[in-house]
Amino acid sequence: MLQALFAVPVLVTNLGLSDDARFLLRERALNAYRVNNVNLKPWSRSTRESLVNQEPVFKDLFASVICVAETAFSVRVASITGRELVQFDGDFVPPHVEPSVLSAIYWIDTASTPDHARGDHNGSLVLQSPVGPFGTKGLPIEERVRFIDPKPDQLLIFPSHLVHFGHVYRSEKPSVEIHFEMEIA
Repeated sequence: MLQALFAVPVLVTNLGLSDDARFLLRERALNAYRVNNVNLKPWSRSTRESLVNQEPVFKDLFASVICVAETAFSVRVASITGRELVQFDGDFVPPHVEPSVLSAIYWIDTASTPDHARGDHNGSLVLQSPVGPFGTKGLPIEERVRFIDPKPDQLLIFPSHLVHFGHVYRSEKPSVEIHFEMEIA
């Protein structure tokens, strides 16, 4: 019997926030970015403090992410930390993993327009299979990477052990995101 072993649960959904709500979050995230990222790079935030402690307007967003994670993954979230990440034209996010159990990304606003068929992965987030780094050959049915094409109001939740990175973002309009780390009880 052919089986798929080591399946990794990944959730992609929309939260359903209104344009007005996302506009407010976008402006507050951009303000936090200017304060927290003196080097003006997505990975150079100067503090690990959670955004919700700096900007209480994010409280409802954090609660929504917890609710979705608990429902989809059948867990109880014990703690959540979230930080703004802003990508301007030419920015990218290097490959990394998080030390938490679950990671999530909420795209408040983005203008990425990837065209994978042409090899253009503009702004796409890549999740890499855990077996990817250890093998150079694979069966045609094996999936080594998955592109997640960001859209405004989109939430992605995945196990933090997955290597993930963001392709170079190309747009005059910044991609404004909140990246979360969750521990479970």
